[in-house]
Amino acid sequence: MAAGDTKQTFQLDEKRRAILVASGHLLVTGGPGCGKTTIALLKARERTVSLLPGQEILFLSFSRAAVRQVLARAKNVLKHSQRSAVSVKTYHAFCMEVLHAHGRLLAGKRVRFLTPDAERLARSDFEGKWDEEVRRLAQKEGLLAFDTFAQSVADLFSRAKSVRRLYTDKYPLIIVDEFQDTDDDQWRIVQSLSEGSVVCALADPDQRIFDYRPKVSPERLQQLRETIRPTEFDFGQENNRSPGSGILAFADAVLGNRVLPATEDVRQIPYPPTTLAVMVHVSVLWSYSVLRKRGVAHPVLAVLCKTNALVAQVSAALNEEHTFKDSQLAPIAHEVLWDAELVGAAGQVIASILEWHDATDTKLALGRTVDLIAHYYRLKNAERPSAVASTMRQKLRVAADAIRAGKSPAVKAVKQLAQAVGLSLGGDPVADWKTARGVLEQIKGFAEVAREARLLRLFRATDVIGVGLATLWRDTGTYRDASSFVKRVLDEQRVTGAESDHRGCILMNMHKSKGKEFDGVVIVEGEYSGAFFNAGQEQPPFVKTRRLLRVAITRARSFVTLVRPRRAAPLTTP
Repeated sequence: MAAGDTKQTFQLDEKRRAILVASGHLLVTGGPGCGKTTIALLKARERTVSLLPGQEILFLSFSRAAVRQVLARAKNVLKHSQRSAVSVKTYHAFCMEVLHAHGRLLAGKRVRFLTPDAERLARSDFEGKWDEEVRRLAQKEGLLAFDTFAQSVADLFSRAKSVRRLYTDKYPLIIVDEFQDTDDDQWRIVQSLSEGSVVCALADPDQRIFDYRPKVSPERLQQLRETIRPTEFDFGQENNRSPGSGILAFADAVLGNRVLPATEDVRQIPYPPTTLAVMVHVSVLWSYSVLRKRGVAHPVLAVLCKTNALVAQVSAALNEEHTFKDSQLAPIAHEVLWDAELVGAAGQVIASILEWHDATDTKLALGRTVDLIAHYYRLKNAERPSAVASTMRQKLRVAADAIRAGKSPAVKAVKQLAQAVGLSLGGDPVADWKTARGVLEQIKGFAEVAREARLLRLFRATDVIGVGLATLWRDTGTYRDASSFVKRVLDEQRVTGAESDHRGCILMNMHKSKGKEFDGVVIVEGEYSGAFFNAGQEQPPFVKTRRLLRVAITRARSFVTLVRPRRAAPLTTP
């Protein structure tokens, strides 16, 4: 079957042809790269022929990264006119669209939206029960929190059948990606829409890695089967992402705790204690070499870790020179996908330390730095509420006020920080940034802030910061207002950077890799932080970790390297 004026021709087997002609709800299951997205787009292509004026096909996914993947795939499947009839959205984008148009029916007034960062801060500052406050804001003020969008739309569709019919009329076919990860409210939306639209659910039961979240049920696929009774098609372990390779077979063996198959497409590299940094560096360079020998001219390589702390450690390793077998290894340019809020807040702290140089009022400069550290803990408490973070924030605010009043602060870490006020800077933004970060690294109480700041780099993802700081120094001989400048740059990059295509080397945790594809993957296990099998966190046979490892391994199209401690437990114990 040819795709008209598109770039690719598809040879369809009997099972896939049956999906195209099926008339009711569908459930298509299968492993990574089995072709679920492609057959769903071909189904959409068939349906575009009979769309009425104003009708579209809705493709729902979880993340902007997944949306980009679908849009890229659509270029090979659909003509331009057909692509315009397929609306690919995240759940949040779809819900916001519905609430913009009809949210007044819920609150009796036009709804407004509380952005995620504003919500986190409001939750951090609120002393009562936040869930009750969220309901009050929605009902009394029409102010909706980001995490309640799906719940609000589900309630709206339940109460206002005429609104629901508007959307089932507009979207006669709805494709739901990664259905196994839908939460209770997203599932309620799909149920409501299934009463008037055909639902095509795509799922991989073995990629269910978010069921630690309260509203994500491991029984979701069974609920779908029992509720809307879809015709089911199972693609099993078919693999079009890395055809002919042993990647999927290896990943499935890890998942099932079976004997690992022999394959040249997955290599394990053990490292002795204290050699993690150099072995990660060598493994990344070697993986690049393997990919180029396999014909990938400009490889995109992901380095994945189980924890953010290990991501920071690996990033630091790639930033440094190393010696291996008498060869000098230059630093490797890379991007880091990080927690924008916390890392951005830590970056502002470092930038404020740069402002100390030639500050006209050192008390005000130091007070501002302490305020920004307090802001960091405010954000941390908002994201992961804890008495420690809340107490730290309050103590730092008091200490900042004491400094500005010319008094001695009560917090030991702040006293140590005050002793560094006279640090010397030379005008090289990279060297000066490291000097400023080193101030925090030497203070035990602020080591966490320094660790988060390590994820913010001046070389690639944030080149504009380095250029801007250099310009400040050239024009004024100081880094005046550096913290405001850094905040402005990071705010802009949070919007534009999320939509950019990945190139070169990218670091992230394994959960963030879900829905992404790369030429190669390097998976790093730490000896302590980021260990794969931690009996203190999960009981053997470590089912959740095995699902996560399967996701990480199958992000690769061509080659996988596993960098593991020499004394690590074996990947499988059949």
